[in-house]
This record gives sequence, structure tokens and C-alpha cells, in this order.
Amino acid sequence: MSALSQGDGRDDIWGGSFVGSSLQASLVAKVLATLFAAGATLAALTVVLPHPERANELGLLAIIACAYSTAAALYTQASRLPAWTLHLTLAWGSTLITSAAYFSGEAPSPLVFFYLWVFLYSSYFFTHRQTAVQIVYVGLAYGTLLVTTAPLGAISAWWLVGMGTLLVGAMVIMVMRARVELLIARLYDAARTDPLTKLSNRRGFRELLDLELERARRSGSAMGVLVGDLDDFKDINDRSGHHVGDLALQRVARLLREGKHQIDAAARVGGEEFALIVPDTEHDDAYALAERLRQAVREEFAEDPTPLTISFGLSLYPEHAETAASLLHAADEALYAAKESGRNRTVRHSPILRLAQRMPSDVHDIQGERFVIAVLDMAEAVDLRFSGSARHSETVGRYAEMMARELGLPEWRISRIRLAGILHDIGKAGVPNSILRKPGPLTPEEYELVKRHPELGAQMIEHISLSDVREWVAAHHERPDGLGYPLGLNAGAIPLEARIVAVADAYEAMTSDRPYRDSIGYNAALAELRHGAGTQFDAMVVEALIAVLTRDARRAGESFAASA
Repeated sequence: MSALSQGDGRDDIWGGSFVGSSLQASLVAKVLATLFAAGATLAALTVVLPHPERANELGLLAIIACAYSTAAALYTQASRLPAWTLHLTLAWGSTLITSAAYFSGEAPSPLVFFYLWVFLYSSYFFTHRQTAVQIVYVGLAYGTLLVTTAPLGAISAWWLVGMGTLLVGAMVIMVMRARVELLIARLYDAARTDPLTKLSNRRGFRELLDLELERARRSGSAMGVLVGDLDDFKDINDRSGHHVGDLALQRVARLLREGKHQIDAAARVGGEEFALIVPDTEHDDAYALAERLRQAVREEFAEDPTPLTISFGLSLYPEHAETAASLLHAADEALYAAKESGRNRTVRHSPILRLAQRMPSDVHDIQGERFVIAVLDMAEAVDLRFSGSARHSETVGRYAEMMARELGLPEWRISRIRLAGILHDIGKAGVPNSILRKPGPLTPEEYELVKRHPELGAQMIEHISLSDVREWVAAHHERPDGLGYPLGLNAGAIPLEARIVAVADAYEAMTSDRPYRDSIGYNAALAELRHGAGTQFDAMVVEALIAVLTRDARRAGESFAASA
């Protein structure tokens, strides 16, 4: 089940408007502003250059002023304009073009090229119905002009040639647009598909999870999340090579695809980690599905030189959690318990499972479990405020987990570091939206407010069950050179866990689009991390992240080459 078949919020080229979202509407408004400015400049040239004596210079100047004013308003208000105003603005532009030709005193033949410009624009950015309305309007305006300032020859012939040219141009652009949209749809699917197994990748899985979770909320139905990890998969790669390991991953993907229900969604979300979304299910049904898949994997590889099994962790909405991040976290905890209790088994989530992820001296109770779930929900809400999605902190947690594992830390500690990554920005709940989403640089006063968020986050998660995580959240913006905040700690006083979260946060921020800047890309982000190693970032942690990312990129390239 692909993201497109679920409905991903993008507009269909034959249905909804191409300017449905605020980002698209902003882009269209800026393109329209350019058209108005260009048209006003051409009209100004008519006044400046030699022109017929019958030209109405005052009328042209009025049109020029209107066009430049409209262009300025469109550009400055681009992000605030509703989509419907852009349709009216396009018709206003056609009116100004017609008026300019009328006041210039010229025969209307050059006007065809101006109208062609408008037609091509409207046929690309608007739906068929909206384009048809524009065609009718322009046809009437062009016909009126021909009657008012009759050219040499039959008016009907002029009109037919002009409108025919426009219609042909519009049809060509519509066909090109359809093909571009098809290509974009294919690229969209490719960006959310694992090239080795052809299942959804982590990004595609998270989008599907958000969609299914929203549907479950609306319908009041239950939904299960299964997270599975192949047991001792490293042995296959070590003994037989990565090509055999890749074939094993493909076989597991086939078993998941064939064994799940038609409405379920399967994904490969890590190296040997898989996940499934099980909509409209009860706890026992989801558990039974996991057991069938687990047995299928065991039987498939029973006769192999290196037998392979899989462990599953199961969480359920709304019984265990109510947000995507907390559902995944609960399923991960159940998976950890399955691994710790002997592997090759399915474990349902239970609050008591978190005992297995803490040091023996930790104090724990059910109230503490509820507190952790509550702050996970809050962390996701903060992400939605800041970036419009709930993936920043989840991704930081994932990177932090990868680095912690690369550094050889024990499993219980890795799990806590991942939790710290998810909660690291929770203090931004106390920072105003106007600052979080400000497109330009912050003032010193605004920056001081932002610098309080680690300390505020530590206060928000002040609970005995999070005593270790609280310390790491408070220190994740400290720097080895002592120039960090809020306390200006130096390298020796900053916990390793906080240094791991700091690198994960910086890398995710540099490779993601933000309201105030675009992503700088993978290579530039790694260069920045290397440049800051030893001063802004812990050098050992930076090397761990680079090692993980380089290895994953190499394996992805090998998988892609093998499947090509």
C-alpha cells in the first residue's frame, strides 16, 4: 500500500487545484508577481519609445501603476494569500493586458503573445475547470478588443487564429504538466521505497503511520504497530558476506508481504529492522499476525547454513500510546524485551517492560510510565509547532541510537540515549511561535529566550524515572570548548550522552529544511561536523556518526547496483 494510494495530501492533476497548499500558493503568487512586473515594464516601454499619436499615455500610466502595485502586493503577501485570490488576480492580469493594448493604439496582433503567456501559466498551475474559465474570459476580452480597435482583415479570422494559437499552447502545456506530475509521483514513491526490498523505507513508513493514526482517531478504531528485528543477522554477513545478507533481507521482505493482510503496510526501517502497520485490529489479532510471520521466517531459514529468526515488539493504539512517536517507542520497548528474553518471539507492550531498560538502582512505578508517555506526546506536539511535522526529534533519537551503538554502549543505555534524543527539544514548548518560525535572524533578546530551552526542558521532565535523561537534555547544547549554553560547561563536565544528542541534533537540523533556511545537504553537513569536531562537537562522537552514515550509504549503493 503506497503513500499515494493512501492519499498523501498532494493535489491530483485532474482534480484539486495546483495551488492547494500554502507553499504552492506562495510560489504561484510570486510567479504571478513576476508576470505583472514584466507586463508593466513592457507597457512602460510603449510610453518611453516612439508610439502612435493616438496612444492614450495617461491610460497606459494608470495601467503601469496598477500592474506594479499588484506585483508588489503579490510578492510581499505571497505567504498569506488564500488560493482563491490567485484565480481572480490572473483574470485581473488579463484585463490589464487587454487595456494596455487598447490604450497603446496598436493593432491587437501582438496581444496574442501576451495572452499566450497567460494561457501557458494558467494551464500549468490551475485545474482544467479553472483554465476553461480563464479561456472563456480571455476569449471575450480579446473579441471585445478586436471589435473596439478593428485590425486590417476580418475580425472573426483574427479571433480564430489568436484563440487557436492559445488553445494549442494550453494543450501542449497540459500534456507536459501531466507527464511532469507522473514523473514527480514516481520520484515521490522512489524516495519512500527501500531499493533492496521494495518495501517502504523509514520515511515512507512514518508518513503511512501518521495517515493511519489519523484515520484511527477519526473512526475510533484500534491500530497495531509491529517492529521486528532479525536475530543475530550480523552472523550471516560475517560468515557468508553482505550479498547473502541482502538476499536474506529480500526473502524476509517477501514473507512479510505475502503474510500480512492486504490493508496492512510493511516497511524496512533499518538495516535488519522491519515494521508493520496493522489497521482495524484488536490486540490478539495483531499478536497472531506477528506469530504467523515469525514462524514463517523461522521455517524459511531453518535449512540454511545460518538459520535466521525474527523477534517482534507489538504496541496498540490507543491502549499503549496515542501518538506516532510514542507508539514506535512502545513497540521498540517490547522488541527489546523480546531480545532480552531469548529472541525468536513476540512480546506485547506493557508499562512494566521499561524496567528492563533501566539500571537496577532506578526507581520505577506505573505513574512514572504515564509521565514518560505524556512527555513523549508533548515532544511530538513541539515538533509540529516548530517544523510542521513530528519527525525532527524522532530522527534525532534514531541518529543518537546509531552513534551510541557504534560507540559500543550497552543496550539499556542506548535505549535511554534514544529517549533523550526524542525529548531534547521539549523545552521549546516555552518559546513563542513567532520566534520558533521566524524566517530571518533572531534579535539578541529572542536568542536569549531560545537559549533557555535546554534548562526549561530539564525542568519539564523532572521525574525520578527520567533523572538520567533530564541531565542529558539540559546539557545537549553545551560545547567541548566551553562556549555552549546554558552553563558553558567544558568537555570534561558534559555527559557523553549529551554530546551524542548534540551531534545528532546538529546533523538532523543541517539536513532538514527549516523556516529560516533550506537543507545544506549530506556532504556539507558532514563537512561542518568535521570542522567543529573538538570545539563545538565531541570529535569521537562525530567520527562515530560519519562511520555509521558512510557504511549505510555504501550498503545502499551496493543494494541499488545489485537491483538495477
